[in-house]
Amino acid sequence: MPKLSVWLIRAALLHLGAGFSFGALVLFQKGYPEIPWAWTLLLPHTEVLVFGWTLQFIMGVAFYALPRFAVPGPGKYGAVRLGWWSLVLINTGVIVTAAGYVANAQLVIAAGRLGALAAIVLFVILMWPRVKPFADGKVDFLGRRPNQGETQRE
Repeated sequence: MPKLSVWLIRAALLHLGAGFSFGALVLFQKGYPEIPWAWTLLLPHTEVLVFGWTLQFIMGVAFYALPRFAVPGPGKYGAVRLGWWSLVLINTGVIVTAAGYVANAQLVIAAGRLGALAAIVLFVILMWPRVKPFADGKVDFLGRRPNQGETQRE
């Protein structure tokens, strides 16, 4: 398994543990109202599980599972540097957004979401050439076949 996939999945598992811990505190407070501040963890709980766990786990598996042929850039995985930046940005974005929810700071939440969005864009740029119809050269970016006449249909 490539190192990037390993680190994406490891980070996703850390987010899974944090998200379940946040959810456990919220549920505990619901049954035993001893820690009223636990309700501030409800939105970070969702953020960490959706973006930190689910999305990052999908990214790690996709980097490992998608085909590795005709990839531009050095090596068989393409421009892996984009993937590492994506790993840093998605984790930073999730942590900043969760902290923004706890602090109730909308600007911090927006900054965290922009970081996560940048991570997703970088990951899409990395993975785009690995999608088979584009990578084998039989279909161009717009889905047209080279040397295809205007009257032919697929």
